[in-house]
Amino acid sequence: MKSRSVPPQCERLYVLDAKNRPVEVFDRSEWSRWMAENELIFRRTLLEEAGVTVTTRFRGVADARTGIPALFVTRIAGMKVRDENESYGASTLDEALERHECIVQKILRMLTGQ
Repeated sequence: MKSRSVPPQCERLYVLDAKNRPVEVFDRSEWSRWMAENELIFRRTLLEEAGVTVTTRFRGVADARTGIPALFVTRIAGMKVRDENESYGASTLDEALERHECIVQKILRMLTGQ
């Protein structure tokens, strides 16, 4: 009998289907293999002049104790003020990409003083 590698009760594992929608999986080795074989970054914006990067990627893991899983994360890196290097979770790719664009536009406004 083959044993399954079941994730701990506190975390849920996800992969993406062909339309980039999260699908929960229960086998940790299947999840690990999928994560290693697929591109996890959906958008990366480098604002060279400011040295700031905004990256949106699929995390594939969620805390089972929370309601809606934040499976996508948008991170800001390179801001001069350390507290402005933040991360934002989203439950869908569309939501994450929308947030990514809003963040980029906000940083561009800050940089141009508008």
